[in-house]
Amino acid sequence: MKTWLLLFLSVGVSVGSVQAVPLQRLIGEDVELMLTVRSFSETREQWATHPIATLFEDEALLAFFQPMLDEAAAGDAAVEGPSGFTKVLEQEFGLSYEDLFALFPGQASLACYNLSELILRQAKRPEVILMAEFSGDEARMHELMQIQYKRNAEAQKALKPAIEHTIVEELFMGVTLHFDEVFDGELTYVEDGYALVDGIFILATPESRLREAVETIKEGASAPISTTDVYLRSREESGRGDVGLYVNLVELMPPLNDTLLEQSKIGGLALFGVTAKSLGNALSLESLQALYIDFELLDEGLLSHGGLIYAEKRGLLSLLSYAPGEWPEARYVPEGVLSSSISLFDFGAMLANLEALLTSASPTLSPLLNMQMKIMQTTTGVDLRASVLENLGAQMVSLSVLDQADRRSAVAAEPQQLFVIDVKNAQALAQAIETFKDMAPEVKGLIQEQEYEGQTIYTIKGPSDPNLPQAGVGFSYAITRSSLIVNVGHVGLLHEVLSRMSQDGAGFWQNPQTELLFERIARPHAVGRSFVDAEQMIEPFFRSLLQAGAMSGLSKRLRADKIPADLDAPYRLISEVNEAPDGLFGRTLIIKSEDSE
Repeated sequence: MKTWLLLFLSVGVSVGSVQAVPLQRLIGEDVELMLTVRSFSETREQWATHPIATLFEDEALLAFFQPMLDEAAAGDAAVEGPSGFTKVLEQEFGLSYEDLFALFPGQASLACYNLSELILRQAKRPEVILMAEFSGDEARMHELMQIQYKRNAEAQKALKPAIEHTIVEELFMGVTLHFDEVFDGELTYVEDGYALVDGIFILATPESRLREAVETIKEGASAPISTTDVYLRSREESGRGDVGLYVNLVELMPPLNDTLLEQSKIGGLALFGVTAKSLGNALSLESLQALYIDFELLDEGLLSHGGLIYAEKRGLLSLLSYAPGEWPEARYVPEGVLSSSISLFDFGAMLANLEALLTSASPTLSPLLNMQMKIMQTTTGVDLRASVLENLGAQMVSLSVLDQADRRSAVAAEPQQLFVIDVKNAQALAQAIETFKDMAPEVKGLIQEQEYEGQTIYTIKGPSDPNLPQAGVGFSYAITRSSLIVNVGHVGLLHEVLSRMSQDGAGFWQNPQTELLFERIARPHAVGRSFVDAEQMIEPFFRSLLQAGAMSGLSKRLRADKIPADLDAPYRLISEVNEAPDGLFGRTLIIKSEDSE
């Protein structure tokens, strides 16, 4: 596997021009996972002057991590022979980074064909093809691979002295294939093989995959992934895609689904009338077709596209329930929030679909559920379905804030969070909650009530120990005429939101700059948007590292007084999700704040 690691890292940092034929056209439709890189030359050139890249050159940031870098260097020095990618590259291969970039001047791809078997532990070794454009000749390629194979053989022999490696050559379609044949003391097998075909370097395992790749380059793929309807659909919703990850669920899911259904036979679900067939129909996982994400560098930030594609939105997918309509106004969201989101997620529809899913999986479950609800209604007078399950609406807003004092706290800061969920019948929901509290008097006794802005706030306080990071922090809720408001943290955030609800002022989501920001990623039929102010999390992030280091020993090297509190990182992260009949598609943009210009 060290061969794969070094070669993939080599490709991963290389640069160059784009081959006329995209490598996706050389990858078969039976691939289960595919990682592609479009153009290293453009990416490297853009990254050299990119504003995000300058963050890694900040003196304060480097000073904070310097103790860890020093220790890593000391560890490398203690190892016999060169260690670390740079030293190995220079001392073992005799290459500088510029030399490496010149040898690998183009696109690359990594395709895995048996990910499902690896997940299910039905295979010990992966079926993988790595392809990358290579500017050198076959002699140069063979020279470099011999160095790597020698390193790999020595490392394995140190662990298992009986192991032996032999390079075996084979002529296939006019191309010399080089196989690493291994004898482990008991069995002889081919670990992997490589070849150079029409300027494309191939590293593959098992040997049949190497022959397949050579044949595909020579004659073209009979059924490439790039021509399938699902892959083309993902490209329609994607961007340029400097780096992309594509999971072919059409191939990956069937064996995973079959195993899940087989396990259901021995899981005791038969007591509820659940069979493999009924569970399969209920979940409908065969509808899943693809999951993908790609990234591209922009002059001022980073843009990513991602999506989940399906044949039909049923079964488990039906729980992703959204309703058409306008965005919630959310005028109560203040400026300066750490994060906020608005969504058209339909809780009522989701709960109804969940009930239908459970009923489909277990025909006996529906009568049991209805019976229990009838008993509850008779006993308490609460119609659970009407008061709660079908009472939640199709708009939700979330927001979180981080006080300035919390950001500079000696412990990792925890943001205060608040959620506002649309309610169809607030009185029915309030009565249902009060009934449930009466059924649990030990809990009801812990709840404190207060009146604020004409609303009743119910609070359960958190731990009172001042040494704990969340001392005094609790859980609060209030029910207005049209909303259920849930607050996690200090009740002050709920006070602020209730005050703003009683006013007519504009908030964060009405700010013209916010609207302009989201126009950059807006698409029709959007169902969710979110915003994060990454700049506010800089100092809390480093304090979290210190806190984590206390358990791992890093705290002895990383120091609180070295935290780069003034790190220039005024970035905002925004995202939007839109729904289509065949999938959910999203875009995320990390961009520098205009206020910092």
